[in-house]
Amino acid sequence: SVLIYATFVFVVNLIYLRKKKLKFKGKFEKISVLVPVRDEERDLKLCLESLVKQNYPLYEIILLDDNSRDRSPEIMREFQRRFPEKIKIITSKPLPPGWTGKNWACHQLAKMANGDWLLFTDADTVHAIGCIKNAYMEAVARGVDMVSYIPDLITISLPERIILPVIYFAFYLLFPLPLFKKIKDHRAAFAIGTFILIKRDIYERIGGHSALKDEIVEDVNLARRVKKVGGRFDLLDGIGIFYTRFYHNLREIWEGFTKNSFGAFGYNLIPYLLFLFMAYVVFLAPFIKFTLNPVFTFKNPLFMQIFWILLLRTLLAFKTRHSVWSIILHPLMVAFSLLFAINSVYRIIMGLPITWKGRAYKLKD
Repeated sequence: SVLIYATFVFVVNLIYLRKKKLKFKGKFEKISVLVPVRDEERDLKLCLESLVKQNYPLYEIILLDDNSRDRSPEIMREFQRRFPEKIKIITSKPLPPGWTGKNWACHQLAKMANGDWLLFTDADTVHAIGCIKNAYMEAVARGVDMVSYIPDLITISLPERIILPVIYFAFYLLFPLPLFKKIKDHRAAFAIGTFILIKRDIYERIGGHSALKDEIVEDVNLARRVKKVGGRFDLLDGIGIFYTRFYHNLREIWEGFTKNSFGAFGYNLIPYLLFLFMAYVVFLAPFIKFTLNPVFTFKNPLFMQIFWILLLRTLLAFKTRHSVWSIILHPLMVAFSLLFAINSVYRIIMGLPITWKGRAYKLKD
């Protein structure tokens, strides 16, 4: 029954996220592109090259150097020299007690912004030439106050290719996105912090990032606060238009998933554990059982279940342009993801800090 549900959700989300040709005759409002930068020399050049080439008619780029220990400040200054009319650089003030690093950075960036809309994006992203324009037109066409792209994931290392497709697996197969807009409960909201375009007035109405200052999973909580005050949000398909490389190696994946997994569920223990148990029973246990007793026939319920899972993974890989290896190694994807998810809740229960980009945080009680 869970697989039938996943198949239904997949079809619904494919229809919901399909790209449409937009005819826009309205006014383009000013957008402030806000980029916190902390030790991003690997990806920063590609990000800035893509941002300065946007075809949106009215935007500014503000970069914040968040105490980088690599060549990031030099790269920022180089781009500012090349594009002085577009790029402004500010330096972060010391991190106050009770704030996470990213929330403090975004708070300072928003204070310097002049736009009617604020675009919070990360330094490890790449934006196709029409990325910002498309997001703005979609937001206006849908009548929403905030949009966020589901990114086109750049996966290079083997751990990235094995594990990161689970992000698509969750978005496309487990969560019916149209339902997020219908449910009135503000907890039914989601966003991805690599790209959040939000109206300035509603951002200020919810208190900005100062209202989220101690939140580890700030993107989801931002969407929930928007919905709580009566604002509207939506998710967009970023395949082919908005790219990001979330992590570069297994250690970064471990830290990132540990930071985000439990927080994405609002630190609600029972629903979280039930979800992990369901994921194990439906998407991993059949492969373990089949290995112990392999019977290759459709009369075998286990074989049929595995066939259906891999069929969904194949369709998903085709949609998201991921390699055949992500299909073959599906059991490893689920196993690693469950391990990271268990570590996330374990560290919170034990009161242990997590580390991210050289900073240690004590997670929510």
